[in-house]
Amino acid sequence: MTVPSTRRPPVRRGDFPYHVAIQTRWSDNDMFGHVNNVEYYRFFEIAVAEFLMGPCRLDLFHAPFIPFAAESLCRFGRPLSWPEKVTAGLKVEHLGTSSMRYAIALFGEGQDEAAAEGHWVHVFVDRVEQRPVAIPTELRTVFETYRGSPAT
Repeated sequence: MTVPSTRRPPVRRGDFPYHVAIQTRWSDNDMFGHVNNVEYYRFFEIAVAEFLMGPCRLDLFHAPFIPFAAESLCRFGRPLSWPEKVTAGLKVEHLGTSSMRYAIALFGEGQDEAAAEGHWVHVFVDRVEQRPVAIPTELRTVFETYRGSPAT
C-alpha cells in the first residue's frame, strides 16, 4: 500500500503578482547565522502593509475602517541569512465579505523557489466600533486584481 504524499508543489516567484524587496539586517540573524523565525512574520507584515498602502492606497492611520490580523501561518523551507536580500511575493487567495486571506512567500536572492510560505488573514473592522464591516468596493476591486487561483 502506498501512502499518498502530503508534500505540496514548490511555491515559485512567478505565482505572485505583487512583490516587495526586503533587505535583511545583521540583527535579524540568530545565533546560528540564520534569520530568526520571528523575522519571517515581520517580513510577511511588511509585504501586507506595503500592499495596502501601495496598490490599495489605504491610509492605515486615518481610514474609517482598518484591517485586523486574525490568523497567520508560516512554513519554513530553507533558512535565509543576512546580508541576503529577500523578496516577498503576495497574492489574494480568498476574498470574503469582511475578511480576506493573502498567500505570501519569501524568496532568497536569486531564488525562484520560496524559502518560506504561508498566509495572513485580515478582518476589516470599523475603526471606532471595532466591529467587522464589508470590505469597501474600491478595495475589493484592487484585491480582485491581485487574486490568485483558488487551486494555489
